[in-house]
Amino acid sequence: MVSRSLVAACSLAAFLCPVGLTFPVLAQNPGTQQQGPPGGTPPAPGQTGQPGAAPSLQLQDLPPDAHTLTPEQQAQLKQQEVITAVLRLASMQARWGPELSTPGMSVALVETNRAKNSDGTTRLTFHMTGTGFPAGETLTLVRWPLDAKSENVMSGLVLDAQGTVECGGPRAAAAAAPAAPNAPGAAPAPAPTAPNCTTTMQPHQPVEIQVSVAAGEPVRAALIGDTQKNGAAVTTVPFPIAKEDGGCRLQVLLGVKDASMVLIEGTGFPANTPLKLDSTTDGKTRVLHPKTNPDGRLVTVDLPGQKGEANGVTTVTFDGIMHFPSLETNKNPPPPDPTCKPAVTFAWGTGSYKLQ
Repeated sequence: MVSRSLVAACSLAAFLCPVGLTFPVLAQNPGTQQQGPPGGTPPAPGQTGQPGAAPSLQLQDLPPDAHTLTPEQQAQLKQQEVITAVLRLASMQARWGPELSTPGMSVALVETNRAKNSDGTTRLTFHMTGTGFPAGETLTLVRWPLDAKSENVMSGLVLDAQGTVECGGPRAAAAAAPAAPNAPGAAPAPAPTAPNCTTTMQPHQPVEIQVSVAAGEPVRAALIGDTQKNGAAVTTVPFPIAKEDGGCRLQVLLGVKDASMVLIEGTGFPANTPLKLDSTTDGKTRVLHPKTNPDGRLVTVDLPGQKGEANGVTTVTFDGIMHFPSLETNKNPPPPDPTCKPAVTFAWGTGSYKLQ
């Protein structure tokens, strides 16, 4: 039986088709195409293409498959589909930032104001800056809110002399705004052209992004060049769910609003090293096995929900390095276990999403 958290995450993953900034650095390797027979002429049905060969077995000659999947097999297949969808969504979220950006290009969200809304929640205002973009290039702003599709927000943007993103005015309005490309593997879907910034802004007015978010909720934005061949993305978390100990840090980022899928991010750990993280909910512990990159950073996905439970609290704890003894251990001993032991706690499920 598929757990509640998987079902919740799958229902969201089904409609979340995040934009994939398909710049040259992110070009996917094309799939291997099947090659036809020499000479370019396929053999006729029932023939192998070789003189004197026996007729090949045709699909219609095969007996019907009497095997029907059992309910347990159907559940296993469904669960695998759910896991694949969730991991694909988590992978896109984890890459949204420098990894998704064209080399040499970057964007940043600069918080300029925090104010209370009438309901007591906090309204955050950001300006956006960029570096490395070709001079004079017009840009399109892309936003990817939590539990929603990414969208082209406005076009006709430029960078001023200090790198601040602003409305480019009438000249930039003449440039056609690019459509947001689909994520690799996603079904093509027409994306409407983003409105030009001059419909709501004055020329040379800086772009403002205003949001209200929950603890652990990422704010994601990107700038795409007018040729759609370059761009950069950024993620910032205004209210982190994070703990640090002895120079090691663990942080929880919401993957969906009810936290039935989260990303666990860590920094300050040994480089290129497999680690052990314990994810404990209601006394039950699952072990996560992420591996750090050359900078000692890790990103892994966690599905904290428990079968039959509508909500709960989960704690993720760093529990040391994974040791795999081998013949090479004496030549290349693993790094010593760090003395740090950060642990981060978060709520998930119904009622857990609360704006700050």
